[in-house]
Amino acid sequence: MTVYLPATVPAVLRPQLQRVMADVETFAQLHRVKDKDTKKPVPFRPLPMQRKLFQAYREGHRRIACIKARQVGCTNGCKMLLQHLLYTTPYAAMVALVSMRADSAELLMRENRGWLEGLPSSMRRPLKVGNKGELVLQDTAASIKTFTSRSSTGLRSFDPIAAVLSEFAYAADQNALLRQADAAVGDEGLLIIESTAQNPGDRFSQIIRGAPDNGWHLISLWWHEHPAYEDTNYPEDFPASITAEEQQEREQHGLTLAQLYWRRRKVQSIGLENFRTEYPASLEDCFLQREGAWFDAAQLQQIEPVDSAQQHRALEQPHQLDRYVIGVDVSGGVGGDYSAIVVVSVGTLQPVYVQRSNRVSPKDWAHEVVRVATRYNQGLVLVESNNHGHAVLLEIDHCGYRQLWRHPATGKQWTTTKQSKLDALSTLRDHLEVITRMDRALWMELRSLTLPAGKATPEAPPGSHDDLAIACSLAYRALRDIPPSWRTDGHRAIRSRAGNLIGKARAKRLRGRQLPF
Repeated sequence: MTVYLPATVPAVLRPQLQRVMADVETFAQLHRVKDKDTKKPVPFRPLPMQRKLFQAYREGHRRIACIKARQVGCTNGCKMLLQHLLYTTPYAAMVALVSMRADSAELLMRENRGWLEGLPSSMRRPLKVGNKGELVLQDTAASIKTFTSRSSTGLRSFDPIAAVLSEFAYAADQNALLRQADAAVGDEGLLIIESTAQNPGDRFSQIIRGAPDNGWHLISLWWHEHPAYEDTNYPEDFPASITAEEQQEREQHGLTLAQLYWRRRKVQSIGLENFRTEYPASLEDCFLQREGAWFDAAQLQQIEPVDSAQQHRALEQPHQLDRYVIGVDVSGGVGGDYSAIVVVSVGTLQPVYVQRSNRVSPKDWAHEVVRVATRYNQGLVLVESNNHGHAVLLEIDHCGYRQLWRHPATGKQWTTTKQSKLDALSTLRDHLEVITRMDRALWMELRSLTLPAGKATPEAPPGSHDDLAIACSLAYRALRDIPPSWRTDGHRAIRSRAGNLIGKARAKRLRGRQLPF
């Protein structure tokens, strides 16, 4: 790779510097950065998060999403990538840094200017422009420019070769900001979004959960991967005082005693809920919704989320002796809200099947409902009769499927009101403690539901969906009105499954025995 070098570099050094400048990590180590604790300039030594960034850049990824714990050097790593592009391009190209506020953008720009001025004397280059929002090199006119995510115009009218959206999850309008940045850099440009998690249903969380199938390369760094987050000065009696919760964390993430002690001190300082938000140990920690959460985060933590990139997923195949209830949420099928199906076992009370789509018309969705319900032993289907649901119910009836929920007292179909929505969601909440696993998309929706101040019913955060959550709550609401014989069938199904498991275990033991001849 041939890179631009200023004319001030002596000829004898140019071949060697060409090699140095060609690699972003080697280039970065020519700089001095501010030490986090002492605030003094120290040689740049890449941290784990920064190495991951540099490697992704080397591999040629053009869309990079970074989710991380606080203070792990991610922003500095992103800025160093921009600095490398700024310094090595021979053209009047621009790179962009988008921050939340004008003051933070100015601070980041001062750091980039300090890096340029701190290079070895033979590599320093004069600035044509060097104000608080822009740096322009005199020889190539290459520039770095800062923007704020609160700006209504943002990157419009600009065409940077690379852009970093810092603390993307805290942008006022993530969709608009991402749309502008993606169009500005183009398909061949480099776009990086980096942030700690903020909202379990926002655009940032959707990108993180959808990677890499959505075209984004995901980079993560959890707190226990950062070398600074440990405290070796733990007391001698600390191992004996480790709690069951701490031991579980230690085993799950392979924590040393020094890391575990640092974690305890930090939890004591800011609280466990805040610690999990600011210093996540896994993707599950990132999107825990706290304030106003409708479902208990501790109960959701006990449920195993099952990953799936598909529009439908069977967590369990139909059992011949079991009965099933099916909740259905309906949308218009024009690319906005999703239509959703959730099947729940009467015998085990577990969600066993989910399906959703925002591209299927109500009429075709009715056919999907009939197909799924028939497969799951003629399950009891609860569909709301509001809006598009009325069309679905008519088509289901036209298909000849009769196993539809009706109110035991009135015989009417389900109508969603504030009261009935609360009734269904409360029923799901009552069953939450017995659920052991569910589809991750459903799990994340349950975590995102909050009760805003002044509202009577929980809602999904702006830009996110609750269709699977509603379908699931309707399924559990239908459980209350099943015939008594269905519960008997469910118990028989459980006994049958237990017998199958015992039989398989016995066969395995017999196969493992040594033959007598």
